[in-house]
This record gives sequence, C-alpha cells and structure tokens, in this order.
Amino acid sequence: MAVGRGRKRRPRAPGVCVGIDLAGVEHRETGVAILRKGRLESIAAAWTDDEILELARLAGRRGTIAINAPLTRPMGRCCLDDDCPCRHDPGTRSRQLERELGRMGVPTLATALLKILARRGARIAEAIRSQGQEPIEVYPFATLRLLGLPCVGKKTPDGRRKIHRALKKLVPGLKHPKASEHQLDAVVCALTAQLWREGLTRDVGLAEEGNMVIPDLDRRRRSARV
Repeated sequence: MAVGRGRKRRPRAPGVCVGIDLAGVEHRETGVAILRKGRLESIAAAWTDDEILELARLAGRRGTIAINAPLTRPMGRCCLDDDCPCRHDPGTRSRQLERELGRMGVPTLATALLKILARRGARIAEAIRSQGQEPIEVYPFATLRLLGLPCVGKKTPDGRRKIHRALKKLVPGLKHPKASEHQLDAVVCALTAQLWREGLTRDVGLAEEGNMVIPDLDRRRRSARV
C-alpha cells in the first residue's frame, strides 16, 4: 500500500476556511476560526454538535473545513471499543499517519488512545459530508512545529501570547491576544486549510486508511522564491 505524499494539485481560488479544534465532549470548549480569502474573520467557542455544524456551514460548498481530531480508524478496526474482537485482531492502535509523524519528530497519540475524541470526530465528519463537504484532518502542533513557530506552552497566558504573536505574521486580522488555547488551535487549523488551498501542503498516511494534511516546507520555499 502506498503512503500518501500529497499529489501535486492546482491551487484553489481564495475562499472560506473553517478551522475546528474539536473537543471530545460537548461540555468542553471547541474552538472555531473562520478565514475568508486568507484573512481572519472571526473566532468562536462552540459546544454542541449543532453549534459546530452551524459554524462549519459558513465554509459554503466551495470552502474548506479543517478539523483537529482523528476522522478515521486504524486499518482493520471496525470500532474503538475495548470489548470488541478487533481490539486484539488486528489490534492496531495507531494509524500510518501517526507513525509517520513520529518518525518526523512530531509526537502524537495513537487514535485508539483518543477514542472519545475519535468517535466525535468521525460523527462530525460524517455530518459535514452529508452537507456536501469533505473535511480534512489537521494537527495544529504539527503545523506550528513544521513552520518553525512556537508550539508549546499554550495552556499558559505567556505561551498563548507567544503563539499569537508568531501567528499574526501569517494570519492577517488576528488581533485576539486573549483567545483561548482552543481558539488559537482553531486559527492554526484554518491556516493549514488555507495552505492546502494554496497547494502548499502534503499528506501523511494512507489514502485507504485516512490522511492528515501538513505544511510542505519544500513547496513553501519554492513558492517564496517565485
């Protein structure tokens, strides 16, 4: 099986990018950010599935929705339940994309260890598909790290300020120094979607199992020289 490497694709016209930093449960904050033509239009906190889907619809049919959550299961797993036979046969806990990220020096948890978030991610993704959109899976920590931006300390006010200052150079309209960690992660999700639309990303993982979109540093360097 071939590993997804991000086939060359034509950049898309500027549009709306919705970034979603999904929480595993409704009583925890989900951050949402909206970029329109590359400029931050708004950030918000959402809680219920309906609230998240209402904000996702702002992307429209031609926009892009990027979600920070596992949207697929490890190959061979029919579910992530502990009492299901698939937990032992094949028993796979992680996806190819997570193993690839690990080899790149980008730590992440296996999907099976994020089962509550993964179940909600799959549910939200399916609801978005029913609206005529195909969401992409992203990982804010990977985007920040690969772009050489601050990627730790977001749980502290000082850490969030550092990330906010760094992001302002890449996200016009970002003037939210008191944004929560989830809202900042949502901004990074939307930024990754914008890079994807510009053809400046690549995939990690297997297409038949599920890909994640990350920045392609070589393409960004080539684009900067043009």
